[in-house]
Amino acid sequence: MPIRSSPEKIAHTRLRYETKRISERLRELRLGRKLTISRLAELSKVPGSTISKIENGQLRPSLVHAINLASALRENLGFLVARFRERPQPRAVVRRDQRDTIEYPEMGLTLQDLSGHFLPGVLEARLGILARGAHSGVGSMSHPGEEFCFVLSGAMSYRIDEATYDLCANEYLHFRSSIPHSWENAVADETRAVWIFSDGLSF
Repeated sequence: MPIRSSPEKIAHTRLRYETKRISERLRELRLGRKLTISRLAELSKVPGSTISKIENGQLRPSLVHAINLASALRENLGFLVARFRERPQPRAVVRRDQRDTIEYPEMGLTLQDLSGHFLPGVLEARLGILARGAHSGVGSMSHPGEEFCFVLSGAMSYRIDEATYDLCANEYLHFRSSIPHSWENAVADETRAVWIFSDGLSF
């Protein structure tokens, strides 16, 4: 009789694989741009020690570090989840069962890539699936550009500077993401939201 792995063991194995995959992509992109770790740290505002740990497979990047690294590398955030793209496409069609996915279990967050293999540019789109108790992490985060969040179902609570904004289904929020902010799932069930990020660059 075959031995079945527990869900926890399967999840742990998947996270180890994702960490290794991300480390390889990040190193290949950095070297392809002829950047040292120190220079990438300067451009992304991510500590060099953190970048080194990510590249060595010792650490998965937080969401905000992933966004900042992608911005510094002029790359679509999907480089963390999709196969490494040698030839980005001028048009992208992503079927509902073909979305690349990355999970942040420590945040209770699953992100599905909505940008596909589109040319790296100003906009990044993600479908966020927020489990019960999901949150953006300890403390506030900030990253370049703008952030647009449209709640599809459930509810979210955003804190931007000292202000709090409660969003229900079919409501949205648009703000400059350089302002310190955080969010959390505001219901006991799953919440789904579409995020659109802009780094404000012109290409």
